Amino acid sequence: MDKISIIAPLVIYLGLVFAIALWGKRAASKKTDVNGFLEEYFIGSRSMGGFVLAMAVITTYTSASSFVGGPGVAYKLGFGWILLAMIQVPTAFLTLGVLGKKFAIVSRKVNAVTISEYLRARYKNELVVVLASLAILIFFMASMLAQFIGGARLFQTVTG
Repeated sequence: MDKISIIAPLVIYLGLVFAIALWGKRAASKKTDVNGFLEEYFIGSRSMGGFVLAMAVITTYTSASSFVGGPGVAYKLGFGWILLAMIQVPTAFLTLGVLGKKFAIVSRKVNAVTISEYLRARYKNELVVVLASLAILIFFMASMLAQFIGGARLFQTVTG
């Protein structure tokens, strides 16, 4: 397989993503209200429906762990792992249906955009906010490290 035929679509895709990012930056720079922009950008002006939320959950689960880690563990441990992994479906439904609804209602009341803002409004304690923010950063970095390793292995396999 010719390496140009593999690398060219990647370069074209990255160029398109970069062009869309520049277009979005120009469109966003027309907004003058910083808080309005943040609310619109991060949480879609609080007007997204269930379908968009479902697609966000699906794209969250569509990661290197879904394509590399999950099948690898299933191959190693057998069919039981697949059944165990299926618990993610009702867990996501219950999390979004029970907790997500409450978080959304309270976040609208206190005008919170991030989890840290939500905790600040709920507990009125900066230590809780700092500890939660540090926990989010640490565990997010660990999660992203696994995703980058999985993505790098996928690219290595595809590009040779």
